[in-house]
Amino acid sequence: MNTLSLAALPLIAFCACVRKGVLRVLQIEGGLLALVGAQEAPVAWLNSAIHPDEQAAFLTPPSGESRHLVRLRIGDGSWRWFCLRIGQTEHSGQDDAELSYTALLTDASEFKAMEETAQRYRDYTEITSDWYWEMDDAFRFTYFSREFEEISGVSSASALGKTRWDGLGKGAVGNLDWEAHKQAMFDHQPIRDFEYSSRRPDGRLVWFRVSGRPRHDDGGKFIGYYGIASDISATRRIEERLQQSERLASIGQLAAGVAHEINNPVGFVRSNIETLGGYLNTLLELVERYAAAEVAGAPAEALAALQAEKGRADLDFLRDDAPMLVDECRDGLDRIRKIVADLREFSREGEADLCEADLNACLESAINLTASSLPKTIQLKRDYAILPALHCRPLQLNQVFLALLANARQAIGEQAGCITVSSGQSGNGEQWVQVSDTGCGIAAEHLPRIFEPFFTTRPVGKGTGMGLAMCFGIVADHGGRIEVHSAPGAGASFRVVLPPAPVITSLK
Repeated sequence: MNTLSLAALPLIAFCACVRKGVLRVLQIEGGLLALVGAQEAPVAWLNSAIHPDEQAAFLTPPSGESRHLVRLRIGDGSWRWFCLRIGQTEHSGQDDAELSYTALLTDASEFKAMEETAQRYRDYTEITSDWYWEMDDAFRFTYFSREFEEISGVSSASALGKTRWDGLGKGAVGNLDWEAHKQAMFDHQPIRDFEYSSRRPDGRLVWFRVSGRPRHDDGGKFIGYYGIASDISATRRIEERLQQSERLASIGQLAAGVAHEINNPVGFVRSNIETLGGYLNTLLELVERYAAAEVAGAPAEALAALQAEKGRADLDFLRDDAPMLVDECRDGLDRIRKIVADLREFSREGEADLCEADLNACLESAINLTASSLPKTIQLKRDYAILPALHCRPLQLNQVFLALLANARQAIGEQAGCITVSSGQSGNGEQWVQVSDTGCGIAAEHLPRIFEPFFTTRPVGKGTGMGLAMCFGIVADHGGRIEVHSAPGAGASFRVVLPPAPVITSLK
């Protein structure tokens, strides 16, 4: 060995032989001996420094070159990881009983630390409820961690090589930001907290939240994506229950006004029916008298009496008034039917379906439920634009509009005021609905917090603080936004802006 050159290198080189299970170090040199504190007696140090679990690597190395991670005790008494590289082995003596070999030891502390870190992340991957995924440059999945199969119900083997759009993507109620998500991937941008739904093979709907980053090679070429996905189905179900609770709470607050709204048509329908009953009795009595006169061959006096009875019945008036009463009854019953239908639809449980809907019709549905609770001191104005059908969840938007109308009503209070409801469409196709009031307005320090869950400025027991938070979540889920303009004493204006319906295309 060249002692000078080895002493300058960060390694330990040694020659050793093994006989009858005993290791004997013949020669040892290297720059790492100073690191382990073994300059004075390196041979003795190595014989005593080997960790019990790594004895076999030194005593029975396999034939040919091999590598092992081993622990050695260094001068301060601690264990340190080294890479043991065995060179050529040679057997000699009777029955090849003696083994000779040369070897190198290099410091493996950093490598072992990285290996432990990698193992730690592998362990996290196995115990987390999320799963990890990777895609190639054509957006085809190349890797899923274990949780993918359990949550999605799809085997990794059948999903690898497919894109999210090849049956691994959204179901019929997918997020309306799908096109923006695809465009971000086409542009090789990071994706964060994208939510979409999918159907398991057993038919159950599951919701996922996905985040990921693009990968590039050393030359900057895009080679795919890697990321993490979470099952948020339970969170979605809780949100649905909260929305249902908020809807029912709104119905409870409107109950008195709705009852009054129903009582009005019920009252005049009942009055009209009683009048129609009187008309019917008069007509039936007149018919019976005519029938009796015909059977008896009535004399002139009886016919004169019938003519007088006919005059008292005022048939011309009955002929004109009866159809009008019937029409009023029909209108009143239609009014009741519409109110009840709005109530039933508004309180319906479950995931609202995506469909084509008219925002103005959604507004009118909310107004039908809330207008009856408005005092006579509050004027309601409408200013609608003609809008094309929008791909949305109308039941959820009804809830948003009802909450905004209720807030406007409460902001005005018992004073005289006005609520203006308007709609329109911007040049880029976005549709908007605006609810403005002349109420007390919102303090500047409260504006940043009005969409926070449970934040409310109302007295305890008067508000849950969930109305606007729910509105924000619903509108965000539609890919839209809520714009607010307000000042104390100058009223408030809430504008819900929704994107145009996306055109679903394929990545293939």
